[in-house]
Amino acid sequence: MKKTGLSKVLKLGALGVLVLIVLVFTLLYMSKTELNGETNQGKGMESAAPKEMLMGNQGVEEETEHEGMKMEEEKGIETPQSPEGFTGVQITPEKQQLIGVKTDEAATRKLIRDIRTVGIIEADETKIARVSIKFSGWIKDMFVDYVGKYVKRGEPLFTVYSPELVSTEEEYLLALKAQDSFGKSSFPEISSSAKSLLEATRRRLLLWDIPESEIQRIEKTGKPLKYLTLYSPISGYVTKREAFPEKMIVPNDVVFEIVDLSTVWLLADIYEYELPLVKEGQEATITLSYYPEEVFHGKVTYVYPTLETKTRTVKARFEFGNEDIKLKPGMYANVELKVPLGESLSVSEDSVIDTGEKQIVFVAMGDGYFEPREVKVGRKAEGYYEVLDGVREGEKVVRSATFLVDSESRLKAALESFGMPGHEGTEPVSEAPKADPKEVNISFSTDGEFPNVGDNTFKITVTDMNGDPIKDAKVDILLHMPGMPSMGMPAMNIPAIGKPVKDGLYVAEVNIPMGGQWHVRVTVTRPGKPSVSSVFEINAS
Repeated sequence: MKKTGLSKVLKLGALGVLVLIVLVFTLLYMSKTELNGETNQGKGMESAAPKEMLMGNQGVEEETEHEGMKMEEEKGIETPQSPEGFTGVQITPEKQQLIGVKTDEAATRKLIRDIRTVGIIEADETKIARVSIKFSGWIKDMFVDYVGKYVKRGEPLFTVYSPELVSTEEEYLLALKAQDSFGKSSFPEISSSAKSLLEATRRRLLLWDIPESEIQRIEKTGKPLKYLTLYSPISGYVTKREAFPEKMIVPNDVVFEIVDLSTVWLLADIYEYELPLVKEGQEATITLSYYPEEVFHGKVTYVYPTLETKTRTVKARFEFGNEDIKLKPGMYANVELKVPLGESLSVSEDSVIDTGEKQIVFVAMGDGYFEPREVKVGRKAEGYYEVLDGVREGEKVVRSATFLVDSESRLKAALESFGMPGHEGTEPVSEAPKADPKEVNISFSTDGEFPNVGDNTFKITVTDMNGDPIKDAKVDILLHMPGMPSMGMPAMNIPAIGKPVKDGLYVAEVNIPMGGQWHVRVTVTRPGKPSVSSVFEINAS
């Protein structure tokens, strides 16, 4: 009896120890499960099938939005909301070097606006002389007999014979004699008349532009000049000649046109949005293809008050010295104006992505993470944009390979909102409950090695966690390409249904309308069980 009682005690003790061990392991398992759940929640992980890349890794290691926020909070950075259609991306240093990512600091700089235009050189209108006479006559002798000849001021041009002029000269000589005879008369009326006649005749000669020297010559010789010599009023080049021997000329006929080219004008077109920057007195430079290594310096002398409605431009006049006569009327020249805009916060021109509706830059947050930031830009200077809002001084922004970073950001944003409501260009799809990815394995391939533009055969194999084929599933396929607003291209979605063939193999015929990078979402739904999805990436060519 004692032996039997001891045996019962031993059995009860062993059973108690066993129960205690089970309880300890149960508590350990439960605490581990809760810890894993909290870790997964902190990383922002969702229950979804892994994204398998058919065409290989693109070199961008994606982080979830929560991870990016956590990283920025640790750095003490205020986290702005990413612009719609963009999201932050994580790029490894190796991939940054491979695609050539370079950054530039947002800093306060002296901004200079560079205005470039083209113009045509013209003669200075204030240095053009036109030679004509105020009486009728005939040309006798020619001293300048071709266009283009250079003449100096006071150099003779031609002689002219005019009966009208000779008659006036004779009247002047008679008036001189009358003055000598009657100027000292005791009768005031007679002496006054003789003086008035002399002054009237002399005044007529002066009004005809007869030089004072010629009048004195008439007085000295006492004879009228049969031929009057006309002289060049300025130094310059003859650009027009209408004088020929024995040709009759009448008042207001332009016989010679002479242009002084020691200074020239240049007329250039300035766009109306650049007009506020162009002021009289500003320095300008021009270059010509005829003198590739020479720069000519001048200044703005006048901005015309009217605008050409067809070209939306205004003429501006520049003046340039031309002592060596290298600048000739009619030449084309490239004009450059450098307008200082003062000091402002700015980023490189290459850093700004203009979508047509907004401007985006990518800010390097450290550790390979790049955050898209909407900015408000102001004036555009030489290689830089003035930044009014969006980035702070000292922040580093991407200035090369910007397009590649932009593409990765858009692709990631498209994947995160793939099939979800509210994404521009994506059809709203109700989100089905998701199963544990381990319960369903989805593999994807195409009929050929690479998908082509046009008809393609997609092959999807669906198996359970034991590798056994799932034959009774519904397989939905959605082919997606993100939109590119800057190029005016909306997002594209192409749905398809996989038809069961055998042993868990489902086949779908899909027409790919254009080449490029596409994302394929495969959703498998089984009767009475939640759906599971996988996303694959293909490059169509």
